[in-house]
Order: sequence, then C-alpha cells, then structure tokens
Amino acid sequence: MDAAVDPALFVNYIPLNALRPESQRNLARKSTLAQAQADEYLFRIGDPADWALFLVAGEVQLEDATGKSLMVIRAGEPSSFHRIAHQSPRKVSARCLRETRYLSVDASLLDVMLTWDQSGRFEVAELTGEHQARDGDWMTKLLQMRVFQMIPPSNLQAMFMRMEEIRADPGQVIVRQGDPGDYFYVIMEGRCIVTRETPNQKPMRLAELDSGSCFGEEALIADDERNATVTMLTRGRLMRLSKQDFRTLLNDPLARRIAYEEAQKLVSSGKARWLDVRLPSEYQRAHLPDSLNIPLYMLRMKLSLLDPALTYIAVCDTGRRSSVAVFVLSEKGFEALSLDKGLPPKV
Repeated sequence: MDAAVDPALFVNYIPLNALRPESQRNLARKSTLAQAQADEYLFRIGDPADWALFLVAGEVQLEDATGKSLMVIRAGEPSSFHRIAHQSPRKVSARCLRETRYLSVDASLLDVMLTWDQSGRFEVAELTGEHQARDGDWMTKLLQMRVFQMIPPSNLQAMFMRMEEIRADPGQVIVRQGDPGDYFYVIMEGRCIVTRETPNQKPMRLAELDSGSCFGEEALIADDERNATVTMLTRGRLMRLSKQDFRTLLNDPLARRIAYEEAQKLVSSGKARWLDVRLPSEYQRAHLPDSLNIPLYMLRMKLSLLDPALTYIAVCDTGRRSSVAVFVLSEKGFEALSLDKGLPPKV
C-alpha cells in the first residue's frame, strides 16, 4: 500500500536533496512510498521511465534480457542514494531479492523542478505569501502537465510572476460565451462548470474543472470570441494571465506546426493521424482521407477516442483552431502538431 512521503526523506537521495525546500515539499506531495515482495519486478527492460525510483529498504538486482545479474543495490549503500537505472526506456530489469520499500517520484516533474530551481526560480512565497502551501499545490499540478513541461523555465517563472489573483463567489461567471478573450485562467481553489449555449436549446454541460485546471486559452490563441461560459460552482480563487503575456510566454513556445508534405509522410507511416477540428458541416463538405473529426469545442470531452500512441496532426481551414487543439492535446499528454497554413487547396 502506498504511503505519504515526508520531504525530510529526500535528504539522502540524489538529486532530490539538491532541490529547494519548497520544491521538495511540492514534489513530496506527488510522490509515494511503496512496497514490493521478493521476486517482484519494479520494472522490466523496455518499460518507460515515467517514475524515478529510489531504494529505501531491501535489495534490488539489476538484470539483462537473459536474467543475468548485472548489479545488486542494497539500501543504505552509496548506490542506493541514486535513481535506480533511470534511463528511458529502461535498459535493464529490476527484481527485488527480498521484501523491498522504495520511493516513487514523478520523473518529468522532478526534471522540471531541477531545471527551474537551477535557473534561478523565485520563491513560491513571493506569489501569495500566506497561502504558500496551497499555492504550491496548484503550481505543482500545473508543472505536472506535459504542456507546461515543454515551456522554458524562464517563461514559467515570468508567467507565475505576472499572474494576478482574483476571488470568486458561487454562481459568478468568469468568462461568458460570445465575449472577447482577454485572460487565461488557472483555478487555485474551488470548482467551475463549463457550458455552451446553442440556439433554442438548453445550455450543454461540457465539463467540470477543479484546482489546477486551466481554461480560456482557445479565444486567446484563435483571437476569437469565447466559445463557452465558465461559472463558479463554489467559492474560489483563480490566477489569470493577460492575453499578450499568454501568447508571448506560453503559446509561442508551443506553436508546433508541420508542413503538409511532412505531415503526410507521418500519417502514411502509421505514426500519426489527421484530426479535423472543424464543425461536422465543414468536415462533410471537404476533408482529408481517413481523418478523424472532433469539433474543437468537443475535444476535451472526446479525448477517450484518441490513441495516446499516435501523434495527432490537427487540421482546420486557417490554422487557428488547430493551434488551439495542439495546446489542449499537449496539456492532456498527447503528441500533437498543427498543419501549417490549414487545409491545402486541393482538398
């Protein structure tokens, strides 16, 4: 059974002990202490190294593809103070020789925090002081999202420094469908509901968002009106970033575009698939062969239809909506690119 982690445990482990105290506290909240039995494998050759593992008690044997022993790591010895064979994909297998206890840390989050700390990261307390622990939690949630791990640490630092806090009451509308886009929002505390209105119909409930969730990027990237309304369900606190700061610090570094010829090669190889994010009526009129049509406003609701093993090449007429789709998909952990200049004329 997994147990909570005391950040004081990090003092013995490299590179955890190189983190600043507030980074250690935030990372500890996203780490676990787990137990494995004798002959149980912590990982096998070829597995992705999504988690950095540190030996706390017991013995682990590293093995090659034939099961031959390459090395035995014993708790308390110098070799146990480092990550266990952390290359990704794993180059060896790790088998417990007896009952073993180990620390499991999100590898991507650890890498981001190390980079951020070593590039002159500011203290979390500078943001809102008295709420340091709670704020650290939502900031850690953001840093766990793949989309924020793709942004240079200096941009992240500037983003957190330029955000401003707002407080909201239950029932308060944060963004309204049809209004111009002005801010990108992150929920620090509380819950919101996202709805979309269509003529002569009741508002469609699209999603519920809680602490660590973000919204509002669609209108900023597409330079368009809000396509949904976001309303507070509970009392809450949010951080917001202006349109210009969002574009400069977040969207520009993530503007991953690909030319049609290169995209076609990826699709033909089976490694990628076209994702048309236009409306069904637009899609029916003309579309790329074998493309999947999910309108942009439905994308978050339909993520289960996507294969995480594929790269998705988002398509629309101009490249605006597909750029939004890339941001959304990257935020959810998918590999995504936007077709440069939109659909080719011959389609």
